[in-house]
Amino acid sequence: MDREEFDSYFKLGVSVTLIVFGFEEGKLKIFTNKINRNPYKGAWSLPGRLIRSDEGLDEVAEELLMESIGNRDVYLEQLNAFGKVTRHPLGRVVDVTFYSLINIQEDVVSYRADKEIRWIESDRLPELAYDNNSMLDLALQRLRRRLINRPIGFKLLPKEFTLNDLQELYEQILNRSLDKRNFRKKVMKLDILTECGREDTESPGRKPMLYSFNPKRYSHYMEQGF
Repeated sequence: MDREEFDSYFKLGVSVTLIVFGFEEGKLKIFTNKINRNPYKGAWSLPGRLIRSDEGLDEVAEELLMESIGNRDVYLEQLNAFGKVTRHPLGRVVDVTFYSLINIQEDVVSYRADKEIRWIESDRLPELAYDNNSMLDLALQRLRRRLINRPIGFKLLPKEFTLNDLQELYEQILNRSLDKRNFRKKVMKLDILTECGREDTESPGRKPMLYSFNPKRYSHYMEQGF
């Protein structure tokens, strides 16, 4: 391989895009910000940027978390790489996408003052910049698979929640209605919830019981290959 051919492999950029999922008022939501520069000036997008040669992927993903919600101590997982040749209008850019799960009320520390932000409901997504919509489609597929096999949905809930909250979350992620009685029966059979001993006094009508997730009990199941 001669020098010219070798150099041709370095004529591309690498970017990181961050998908932040939150759950609020019974709706699964995605964090977006408005772009203030061309070629997508005025459009909404997921947080992201090109990385420098001395930066790591995880490092940039955590930096994007800090810029977006002022907090990097949240669930973060690498999703996939997106490398369609025409995906970026300014040149050849391969993107490595991460997704994060947060509790909006408890995990958001601050928003950037110089960015216009919006939490968009997952079932009302507009056309976003770049190939952000394709990234979100894949992230939702991953989230649905993870939800069935792992209790990551609890990352989106407050420390104490009702069974109604939990069912609404599952319905939002799975994008379908669930039978209330059957759902509760299956959840309680898993025995990974702890009753908090008090009711949700802010709920109208009959006050539902509050629960919390029991990570030790879940870890015990995992150790046994459950």
